[in-house]
Amino acid sequence: MLPKEMVAIAIATGASTLRAVESVPKFKVGDNIKTTNDHVSTHTRLPVYARDKRGTIVGYEGPHVFPDAHSAGRGECPDHLYRVRFESETLWGKGSDGPGAVYLSLWESYLLRGEVS
Repeated sequence: MLPKEMVAIAIATGASTLRAVESVPKFKVGDNIKTTNDHVSTHTRLPVYARDKRGTIVGYEGPHVFPDAHSAGRGECPDHLYRVRFESETLWGKGSDGPGAVYLSLWESYLLRGEVS
């Protein structure tokens, strides 16, 4: 965890959260995924509206500090980070405001293979 006297410096200098990991990414651009549906009482970057939803990997950001673990004091626990596209109708239902999409940056820990039912 970053000492509090270093927080202002990290914010001012734009300290990177990119980290090196030995694991290879499980997903690639074009893969269909489904998000997990975990109900957690702690910090998470997976919005409720995007849980248990299907989407498509549209980009790979590299391995980054996993904020869920880091905010709980469990260390950085770097995890692969992806850009995922969700169709508006998938998130908001048939009554959504016309065609469109939502893009979220999501960690691999939140993602399952798209064929999961």
